[in-house]
Amino acid sequence: MTSIVADIGGTNARFAIARSTADGYQLEALKVVDCQRFSGFDAALRHWLDSLDQPVPERACIAAAGPVEKTAAGGRVYMTNLGWSICAEALRSEFEFAHLELINDFAALAQSLPLLSANDYDVLRDVPRVPDSAMAVLGPGTGLGVAGLAAENGRWHVMAGEGGHANLGVGSERELQLLQIMMRERCPVFNEWVLSGNGLVNLYRAVCELHGRAPEDYTPPDVGGCGLDGSDPLCRETLIDFLNFLGSAAGDTALYLGARGGVFIGGGILPRIVELLPESEFEQRFLSKGRVEPWMKTVPLYALKAGFQALLGAAAQLED
Repeated sequence: MTSIVADIGGTNARFAIARSTADGYQLEALKVVDCQRFSGFDAALRHWLDSLDQPVPERACIAAAGPVEKTAAGGRVYMTNLGWSICAEALRSEFEFAHLELINDFAALAQSLPLLSANDYDVLRDVPRVPDSAMAVLGPGTGLGVAGLAAENGRWHVMAGEGGHANLGVGSERELQLLQIMMRERCPVFNEWVLSGNGLVNLYRAVCELHGRAPEDYTPPDVGGCGLDGSDPLCRETLIDFLNFLGSAAGDTALYLGARGGVFIGGGILPRIVELLPESEFEQRFLSKGRVEPWMKTVPLYALKAGFQALLGAAAQLED
């Protein structure tokens, strides 16, 4: 059985045909496109469909970065960081799909977790998973996605949320000072204001103000690059602060969801700066939860490798 699967983020759209196999799913006709090239999702989908040299499947699952509003006709989503609106009913009509589902992108990523092998992630905290326990995934990229997966009666159930818009927590005097600086521009400061690509720039500007230095006109890749190569010490500080905030947020997610099956960190940023983890307090912040720290020490922690896991989760959604 084949199906169309798509993962639409704030920057890139990923399309593929998923074919069921004995081991899971095989992705064919895989293509990644820049969302800014298109006026809307339907135009991006049409562009990909026109490139296919095989029959178009009649089933599709679209995973999009934004809260999905359930409707009698199948749901709609407004993509928070892109400005696209996607409507399941309109897509079914325009592209003549027999069946189409619209889900959150991190719900799809959560759906993929039971399908992953050890080749799909790096182990950050190597402790045994508790069987049939909840799992969680969060990922800073264009925004910050958060979702969970819980087992009940032998089946997995996705818990999709918008944790990127929960309020940012602080764990040190320095972070409190940074938060106070950022609150002059936005109040409250939510997780995504720091833990995202643009969040890197917001955090960098706050670090500059903390040091009394005017910020450079950096983009997120500039902050990452100058921090990694050491050419700008304040960018380096920014990346360390970013990892510390991320460790705290990952620990909070583990607590909210009881994720003793593991917390997985995805998104496009961590793989680029993972070499700085030993310089940061990432794991300490993950574990530092007061009286429940012994419980936190039982939670495995993983970093997802760059790949197309959300497409696999979208395919699994159609089988559910």
